[in-house]
Amino acid sequence: MDHALRHLRRFRRIAFGVFALFFLVILAGVSVRVLDAGMGCPDWPTCYGQLIPPTQASQLPPDYRERFAVAGRLAEPFDPLKTWAEYINRLVSVLAGLGVLMMVGYAWIFLRWHSRLLLYTTVIPVLLVIQSLIGWRVVATYLAEHLITVHMLFSVGLTLMALLAWAQTFQLQPRLPKGELKTYYKLGWAALGALLIQVLLGATLRAIITQKGLETGLHSTNFFIHRSLSWVVLGLWAYYHWRLFREPVRHPFARRWAMITTLALTSQVIVGAFMSYISFTGVAKVAHLWLALFAVNTGFISLYFFKHSVYDGSYQPIARLSS
Repeated sequence: MDHALRHLRRFRRIAFGVFALFFLVILAGVSVRVLDAGMGCPDWPTCYGQLIPPTQASQLPPDYRERFAVAGRLAEPFDPLKTWAEYINRLVSVLAGLGVLMMVGYAWIFLRWHSRLLLYTTVIPVLLVIQSLIGWRVVATYLAEHLITVHMLFSVGLTLMALLAWAQTFQLQPRLPKGELKTYYKLGWAALGALLIQVLLGATLRAIITQKGLETGLHSTNFFIHRSLSWVVLGLWAYYHWRLFREPVRHPFARRWAMITTLALTSQVIVGAFMSYISFTGVAKVAHLWLALFAVNTGFISLYFFKHSVYDGSYQPIARLSS
């Protein structure tokens, strides 16, 4: 096998592994938020001044709440569940960081000739540093809601960059959609834009529920807009997905990721309905947000593969780089 193709195949596995690690970080971060464990470790990068946090309050000094006060507020009473939830979140983030170092190193050593791949790969550590600084500010400001939202959006940026780097390992031929194809291509992007707005509305809704209670939150205008928009997102994406599958010319990767996105969006709507009408549980909240962020990524890569392939009479399958 040609050395360039071999290195691309190896990089493909590394990049997708980093993407998976990033989503594991998101899962851990969402769990921390649902548990209200953001201040489980009141200092950063250590936890109660230790590399490995305690398991019980007796392992802390008597004045630990004053010693680890944040933004003029006493540290929260020690809760081992919250502390270890936040600590595990940090450990997973470190693991993802090591994966990024491996990916960047491999790209610069073996794939310097691939300029676009190198660009997406090099942007990732820059975003990761910014993400870490935002995480520090979240703790330093005692969980400022706007910083939590920015922190989440940077997580989405990281996952998208990892997916774009992964996509560069396939032989693609860009061609702009025209005519009717262009119309439902735009509908796909409209669905993703509406989904991002829905995510932001959900973050605002969570702040309302935290401050004023669940009953107030579920009767707020924000909630009704958030709920209604979910059906708009699902409808727009379903139409894009349906038209993509109706095309006589196949788009294998675009179709595959469109199907995954449709399943994620449908599951998100079902979980949202469960939260609204049955039980507003922590597991459901984690799944609801995680599915939305996952759908943003899978929908994006479906649209990317739709644009970066050849269709009509001159269509050729997307070639896998293999021996």
